[in-house]
Amino acid sequence: MKTPDEVLQNCKRPEGEIGEQTIRRMNESHAELTTWGFSHFDVEDSAAVLDIGCGGGKALKQLSQRTRKGKLFGIDYSETSVRVAKQENEADVASGKMEVVHGSVSDLPFRDGMFDLVTTVESYYFWPDLAHDFREVRRVMKPGGIFAIVAEMYNHDSQSEEDKYIVKTLKMHNNTPEELKTMLKEAGFMEVTVDTRKEKGWLCAIATK
Repeated sequence: MKTPDEVLQNCKRPEGEIGEQTIRRMNESHAELTTWGFSHFDVEDSAAVLDIGCGGGKALKQLSQRTRKGKLFGIDYSETSVRVAKQENEADVASGKMEVVHGSVSDLPFRDGMFDLVTTVESYYFWPDLAHDFREVRRVMKPGGIFAIVAEMYNHDSQSEEDKYIVKTLKMHNNTPEELKTMLKEAGFMEVTVDTRKEKGWLCAIATK
């Protein structure tokens, strides 16, 4: 039997049967957060969209509903997540509207200037090198494109002890809104806004190329 910390580590990179169970739970538990985060931007009906760290594919499903004629891509470094996301969006994958691939944010397998919108939900905490990875996201975006970071945890004066424990155990990025804004601007984004719901611990950063 796995220890609580071993189960927690599986949230970072879901694998196997426990990983699949974790992903499906996150699909449901992150739904409200995702809806709130995605309310911060509009999506053109024919937009090219990328979701990084796509997990179980629920965020992609929301985006697909808002992009009837668009093309969507998901990427995740967990092969289990890729498989579950494809199952969750079976019809869109079968029609060619959506592709879900295995890979890393640090070396995105997409051409320069490809996407109108890039999103990441509950994922940026685990990215290997934020300075590099933010520049890599910017590379694949079109001029004027939007990058949205949605997170249910950020560094603030009333952050819970439980959240602090999770951050320490998983070695997560735990930035303040100002730190995140500064890093995105240093990566070359022109406009950056950060909205929070402190009572829930939620954060949404919107950066424009």
